[in-house]
Amino acid sequence: MTDWVKLGQTNIDELGFACDACHALIHDGPGGWRTRIAPADAEHPSRVEWIAPPHIDPEQRPRVNHRHHPAELLARAHAHRCATRHRHPEPAHGGRREGGGGNQTDGDVP
Repeated sequence: MTDWVKLGQTNIDELGFACDACHALIHDGPGGWRTRIAPADAEHPSRVEWIAPPHIDPEQRPRVNHRHHPAELLARAHAHRCATRHRHPEPAHGGRREGGGGNQTDGDVP
């Protein structure tokens, strides 16, 4: 990915999701993160890979920020909820489980 300010194109093949805070981390100065599009043989092809500066990750392994992909997070949360309901079905009368918390989940939902 080439930054627009460096004559990068603003077409769909050169864009990726990032929140304001993450976008601000991308720069050429000390401590700046780099981004690239994951190759076809990567675990997450065509996704934006984030490469941390050496003081954070000396090996500078590319990684995908899954929070920039809300559909993926929603699918994981839905799968977790379905699995939780399968293990602990709601009472037939629609009441709360013992201990209150009718809408609580078991553990953390990603």
